[in-house]
Amino acid sequence: PHPSGLTVRDVVGFGRHPHRRRFAALTEEDLASIDRAMELTGTAAMADRAVDQLSGGELQRVWLASCLAQDTGVLLLDEPTNHLDLRYQVEILDLVRDLADHHGTAIGVVLHDLNQTAAVADQVVLLHHGDVHAAGEPADVLTAEHLSEVYGLPIEVTSDLESGRVRVEPRGRHHARL
Repeated sequence: PHPSGLTVRDVVGFGRHPHRRRFAALTEEDLASIDRAMELTGTAAMADRAVDQLSGGELQRVWLASCLAQDTGVLLLDEPTNHLDLRYQVEILDLVRDLADHHGTAIGVVLHDLNQTAAVADQVVLLHHGDVHAAGEPADVLTAEHLSEVYGLPIEVTSDLESGRVRVEPRGRHHARL
């Protein structure tokens, strides 16, 4: 769902509401934060486009820009790649990593895709029935033993030869089919 009749800049500007007095116009600081958020998320070129004309990936970046416009230094994301095609999933995860690495943003992300988790996370918390089953670096948490126990099926975990990252492959009844 998205707001109808609003531009990208309008939606990103919603992120400034915690900093504004009631009915007050946007300040220079607000405008600078909005511009910065749109630059970081690659949405500046679409600032005047209507949000109801955007693709799912574009809209996801607009919502992320709205969060960044708050200038909190902390960003909490729940399934930011959900319902996105592969290209936009990669772009969102690259942006999350850039925000953490180059812009000093502390980020907490909920992801169900364990390969995405391994690719983007510095630390992982694996939950099982609402309790912490394991916590630590991806290679220490995303193990075949931990994952098989939590998910109740055989899971193979390997290390990607090029990146060194953990790769997770569940083994269902049909895994051997060609």
